Amino acid sequence: MFGIFKTATFEDGRLGVLTRSRGCWRGSITLGQHGTVELNVSGGRESPDAEGLALAHELPARYEALCPAIQASLFEHYEPYREEADSAGEHTELFESVTKIQHAEDVWPHVVVQWVRIELLKGAPRDGQTIEIAYRVAWDEEHTVGARIQDWSLWELCGSVV
Repeated sequence: MFGIFKTATFEDGRLGVLTRSRGCWRGSITLGQHGTVELNVSGGRESPDAEGLALAHELPARYEALCPAIQASLFEHYEPYREEADSAGEHTELFESVTKIQHAEDVWPHVVVQWVRIELLKGAPRDGQTIEIAYRVAWDEEHTVGARIQDWSLWELCGSVV
């Protein structure tokens, strides 16, 4: 639907209504333990990109299989923060809560999914759509980290996504 004061919408049988805003299609997606989060899919004025929609349809069923690689990368991202807090002797309330993270699978109570974006990403290992899942992590309040996925494998955990 288009008009001078109307927002373009796209009805998807599985994702519901997506709304065109700021150059992408916005809706929501459910990711297991994280619940429903914002979804952004690239595309033209008429509709979201078909490949991006197909990936969005598959992601909820495939997310659990991606979690071990994502949690390992999140734990690797966390370790320098723990080491720095240990060496500085900064035993704040935040420090006390995140020092309970002893293993990769322990990161999840300290992580919140902010959004999922599916788009062509410059610098990706291959052409095609990339899924980026943005996480807010308790140990790094200044950044949002992004798990970037192609071919249903984690290829990068980016330390600061916009």
